[in-house]
Amino acid sequence: MEKARVLVLGDSVFHSFHHIASARQKMSAQQTTLFATQTCQRLVSPGCRPSAKLSTLDLLRKYAGRVTDVVVVGTGYNDRIGPDFKEAVTMITDEARRQGLEVLWVNYREVRLVRGKAEVMNEQLARFDKKIDNLHVADWNSFSAEAKGWFRSDRLHLIGPGADKLAQFLNVSLAPILAARDAASQAAARDSTTDRKSTRLNSSHRT
Repeated sequence: MEKARVLVLGDSVFHSFHHIASARQKMSAQQTTLFATQTCQRLVSPGCRPSAKLSTLDLLRKYAGRVTDVVVVGTGYNDRIGPDFKEAVTMITDEARRQGLEVLWVNYREVRLVRGKAEVMNEQLARFDKKIDNLHVADWNSFSAEAKGWFRSDRLHLIGPGADKLAQFLNVSLAPILAARDAASQAAARDSTTDRKSTRLNSSHRT
């Protein structure tokens, strides 16, 4: 089975990928991508309905070994702010690091009923972004602020054009992360080749 470069996790906002084939195709055309989104998904605790008993952290562990580069986190609207959210960010980034993965965490739209919660979580994410080495925060809130025709009436959940724009946004956000990892891999491969050549040369001089 071919391993994916990217795993996308998320709650009902990101579950639009399940319904909108064009959005999935946009992402998969740029990099091999696995999607494990679920309505009511939470970050580290069971979701808000029985069908979403696996959290983002559970799913990250479930797909261990099947993803090579980045996990995208689009979960959080069903979670509590404060220490619980901070702990969740730490647990997920720690697990990703153990798997050798970068984390692209998509921040939250500051709109309507979720405005207060989203503002607090976005502030916390911005602080974590400066401290956690494998965390990259993607500013979906700013990118989508003036959007028209992307969302349902709640200004949060996506319809077709919005799902396509989210896929485009993720592709742009992922590109430099994947490019940096490719460059690091190529540099490591060159160093390994140089070391082998040096070892052979030293061995031939001794004989």
